[in-house]
Amino acid sequence: MSSPALFAAMSASALIQNWSIDPNTSLARKIVSNMSLGEKIAMLHGAVGPYVGNVVGNERLGIPPLNLNDGPQGFRSENYPGTSTAFPCVLAVASTWNTNSTYLFGKTLAKEFKAKGANVLLGPGLNVQRIPYDGRNFEYLSGEDPYLGAHLVPSLVRGIQDHGVIANAKHYINNNQETDRFGDSAELTRRVEFEMYYPPFEAAAQADVGSVMCSYNKIGGVHACENEETLRDLKGPNLGFEGWVMSDWGATHSLSLNQGLDQEMPFAIFMNEDRIEPLVKSGNISMTTIDESIMRMLLPMIKVGIISSPPPPSDAYKKNVTTKESIQVARALAAEAMILLKNEDNILPISSKTTLKIAVVGRRANSQPTLMGDGSGHVDAGYIVTPYIGMKTGSPSNVDVNLIDTSDPEEAVHQLTGVDMGIVVVGANSGE
Repeated sequence: MSSPALFAAMSASALIQNWSIDPNTSLARKIVSNMSLGEKIAMLHGAVGPYVGNVVGNERLGIPPLNLNDGPQGFRSENYPGTSTAFPCVLAVASTWNTNSTYLFGKTLAKEFKAKGANVLLGPGLNVQRIPYDGRNFEYLSGEDPYLGAHLVPSLVRGIQDHGVIANAKHYINNNQETDRFGDSAELTRRVEFEMYYPPFEAAAQADVGSVMCSYNKIGGVHACENEETLRDLKGPNLGFEGWVMSDWGATHSLSLNQGLDQEMPFAIFMNEDRIEPLVKSGNISMTTIDESIMRMLLPMIKVGIISSPPPPSDAYKKNVTTKESIQVARALAAEAMILLKNEDNILPISSKTTLKIAVVGRRANSQPTLMGDGSGHVDAGYIVTPYIGMKTGSPSNVDVNLIDTSDPEEAVHQLTGVDMGIVVVGANSGE
C-alpha cells in the first residue's frame, strides 16, 4: 500500500499535469517556479492584519495579500460598525428562488467588499438544514433542499467573482448543528453524503468557486479539515473543485497538507516553516503537494483579477461603503423574499380607502426588532427602520398606526380595545 505522502504526491502531480495550459495556468506556474519554500509556506497560513483573515503577499513576485472577511450577509466590521450594508440573510435570499436575484446579491456584496479592500468573501454558506435549531441556518443558501442550494449557488458565486472578489463555499461538510460543533461527529452513509450534502458544493465547484472552507465537525470520527476521504471527494473528479481549501478559524488539528488541506486559518499553529521544512527534506511532504496548494490559490487570484489589480488603500477597511444602490438592492431582496403563508378572507392588502386604526403589537415591532443573526454572519446596520416605524411612516393620513410595545399576550389583548386591526410582530434570534 502506498504511504499517505506518496499517495498525495501522485494525486497532486496528476492534477497539475491535467490542468489546461492557458495564460492563467502558465502565469501561475511561472510564479510558483520562482518561489522559495519559505515564500510558499507563508501562503499556507494566516497572519496578523486588519481583516478577519490575512495572508501575506509577495511583493517580489507581484502576489497581493489575501484579505479575507466575513460574511455571507455583508462585510462584518466590529471596529467600524455601520460602515457596510446589512443585507437580508442568505436564507431569505434563497426564498426568492430567483437566480437573477442571487447574482445581483453577489454583485452588490462584492462591490462593498472590494471597496473595503477585501478580496475574499467568506460565503456563501451552503449547508443543508437538517436540524431546525442549528444556530446558523439563517446563513445557508440551501434551506432544507440540496437541489435548491445547487440551483442557486452558481449565480451567487458568479455575481461575487465577476466583480473581483473570490467567493468561499462553506462549511464543508456535514456541518449541520452548532451544539458541540468542535467535537460532534457526523455519521452517515456515502450515498446520503453524495445525494443530500454534496450537491450544493458540487454546484459551487462547477461554477468555479475559488475557495472552500472546511468545517469544525468530524465525519466518521475524523475532523473535516483532515478528512482525506471527503477532501479528496471535493478536490478530485467526484466534485471537481480546483480552488483551495482553507480551514475554519481554529479547525486545523494537524499538519494536513497530505490529507487535502491547503491553508490553515487564522494563524500558523501547524502549517509553519518549523514543521513543514523538515518534512519536505525527509520526503514525507512532497514539493509537488505544496506547489499544488499554491497553484490552487494563485489561479482564482488570477482569474478574478486580484493579481492584476492595484492594491487598495491601506485604510480601506475603515471606509463607509454603503451606497444608495446597495440599500435599494437590500430592500428589493427583502421584499422578494417575504412569504405570505395565508390570507384568510383576503384581508391583505389593507385597504387605504377607509379610516382605520391599526395597532402594531410586540417588542419585535420596535424596541427589540429582529435584525440579523449573531456570530460571524452578523452585520451592524448603519440605520434601522423598525416594522412599526415603517408602517407608521408609509401609511396614508386616514390610517392611524399605533404601537403596543409588549410581549405579554394578555396585556396586548387589553390594549387592542377599539382597534380595527392588530398586526403582531414576532421573531427569534439565532447565531453561532
